Amino acid sequence: MKRPAPPSIATIVFTLVLLLAASPAWAKGKKKPPPPPPLDGKTLDYAWDGKDIGHPERAWLGRAFVHRTALADAGAKRPLLVFIHGLNTERIKYRWMGGGNEGDVRRIVAGLVETGKIPPVIVAAPSSIVPSAVTNAVTSWPAFDLDRFIEETNKALGGTATIDASRILVAAHSGGGCNTRGGIGSAIGGKTKVHAALVIDTCMLPDMAKVLASCRSDMHVIVSWQTLSWAKRPFGEFRSVFTKGVAQNPAAAGFLRELEHVQPREPMPHDAMVGLTLGRWLPILLTAPGGGAPIGP
Repeated sequence: MKRPAPPSIATIVFTLVLLLAASPAWAKGKKKPPPPPPLDGKTLDYAWDGKDIGHPERAWLGRAFVHRTALADAGAKRPLLVFIHGLNTERIKYRWMGGGNEGDVRRIVAGLVETGKIPPVIVAAPSSIVPSAVTNAVTSWPAFDLDRFIEETNKALGGTATIDASRILVAAHSGGGCNTRGGIGSAIGGKTKVHAALVIDTCMLPDMAKVLASCRSDMHVIVSWQTLSWAKRPFGEFRSVFTKGVAQNPAAAGFLRELEHVQPREPMPHDAMVGLTLGRWLPILLTAPGGGAPIGP
């Protein structure tokens, strides 16, 4: 049998170049990036399958984080921030809460607590990995029940920390704020009295503007967006509908109705909006009139 000819020098060199190009940076002689430091607090995982109401497509994985300063006094009432992620076509578990590469809301909030900008806050987030629930921007989170989520979160906390029912804040990013019947759209319309809604770089649809403008007068509403990476949205119509709705249904004294265009300088503007918005507004919302409390442990 005739032996195959050995590969040429050029072929060998070309193959090595391809392998090096596909190798991670640390394999090319560079240092592997260090892992993030451990969080100073306790993370709790829990889940709801939706079967008790006959809707398994509404199932979510829950993750809550309690900072060390809140663990020190479990009986003290703490604000609760509920974060609703957007699209999840990759079905990443605990997206924005330790899963995925966009960021970690636990770390964002922990940083604000540790620098004294906000009081200790409990962070909790539902995470959906059901394709039909989080693969289309307009229908993401087709039916999110905030009341049920808080009930299950309380069970998971099990006395580790106590939620202050007068200071429940809901933040939605991207597709988490595009559907009027789910995500933050349904969250602010349930039985739970939401202290503040933060709508972060979402679809900016006029129908959502109408929902936000017609919410309770004693609820803060903050809408922030960027145009560096997502410029094709109906901003003008959203603003017009929202402004008209607020004129018809004005906020109570001390409560905010804010539209804010931000220009992030970070490489990923859409993802950067989460940290920028929380960092700017949580200190204001947690100390403002209408339910705010002085900063302190």
